[in-house]
Amino acid sequence: MSEKKLNIALVNDTYYPNVDGVVKTVDSYARVLGKTNNVTVCVPSQGKTVDRFSYRVIRVTSLPVLRTVFRLTLPRCSSELRKYLRNDDIDIVHLHSPFALGRYAMRAAKRRGIPTVATFHSKFYDDFINYTHSRLIARCEVRRIVRFFERADEVWAVSNGTAQTLRSYGYTGPIHLTENGTDFSYPENAEELKKRAIEHFRIPNDKPIILFVGQQIWHKNLRLIIDSCALLKQRGVPYRAIIVGMGYDAEAIKRHARESGLGEEDMLFTGIIRDRELLAGLELSASLFYFPSMYDNAPLVVREASAMHLPSVLLRGSNAAEPTRDGENAIHVPDEASAAADIIEKYLSEPDRLREIGLRASRTIGRRWDEIIPTVYSDYLRINAEHTAQQSN
Repeated sequence: MSEKKLNIALVNDTYYPNVDGVVKTVDSYARVLGKTNNVTVCVPSQGKTVDRFSYRVIRVTSLPVLRTVFRLTLPRCSSELRKYLRNDDIDIVHLHSPFALGRYAMRAAKRRGIPTVATFHSKFYDDFINYTHSRLIARCEVRRIVRFFERADEVWAVSNGTAQTLRSYGYTGPIHLTENGTDFSYPENAEELKKRAIEHFRIPNDKPIILFVGQQIWHKNLRLIIDSCALLKQRGVPYRAIIVGMGYDAEAIKRHARESGLGEEDMLFTGIIRDRELLAGLELSASLFYFPSMYDNAPLVVREASAMHLPSVLLRGSNAAEPTRDGENAIHVPDEASAAADIIEKYLSEPDRLREIGLRASRTIGRRWDEIIPTVYSDYLRINAEHTAQQSN
């Protein structure tokens, strides 16, 4: 990435300290691109957050949205954002969200003739249904999202399944596939990290660990995890489940675990783990990464687990399972607790096979961000050149 230094704006409607796959993606873009380009990340304010990033961050005035980790941005109230989008040299605006801040940045870019890229990450219809319980409202909001993507100079998706989801919403234009990556790699001090995690969480040596990392929301399919783990306990299968993350359904999820007969010795809820080495230690200590979400498209957590040689248990037919093969580099289960428990019990009894699947996962699932971002940079150059050529005609 040494041909030309680009001035890049990355825009998203949520950011640290909230953590999800899109936040991690934007941060990874900014960190790697920022080594040789000028990157500015435009995201919502979040209380008195102090940003210590290697790239510029513009925090935009925002309000909390009830029952979600998301923020309602008020971009017109942010003088720093307005000045930046009106006056600064910007070569490309990359939009990672189709909501208030993304729409504002899209309009600003169009007024100045700056090319735009919009990446489709999430199953927004599912989000709207979960939040509003109204199919009418969900359909109306999805139509607005489609119009947003239709305005972009180029639309990207992170997987074939994600692209199909956008098409199912009614988008008919071209879609460019740009996969997500990971900056996790198998550490040289793996045993040291494992020891620290085992001591920190008091993990018993005689029980395999079943790990989940993600938002504590029902449409991540935490119910299947709890119900299948409860069946494993009833069968006398030794294990300990560790659930990492927070979310607006966290209390209801914990309550369901208790009502299913799972105590802390069976299922430990840790909350968010911001210490990357401690999280890596957990992944290195675990036997299975249980992520049966039908909602997620190309989850970074699966790539991060594979980098730690940790095999993932994924829902059969899900977008998350798209780049994997059952029994080779992942384990696929149906969305039914008894059948899922049967498969997990079988694999827990075969630790050598689990290690083989984990090793194959590390070689076949996902690439590092520093391998992906040079292609992103080349695509930015191409889009910028095409846009310039169109404007000169």
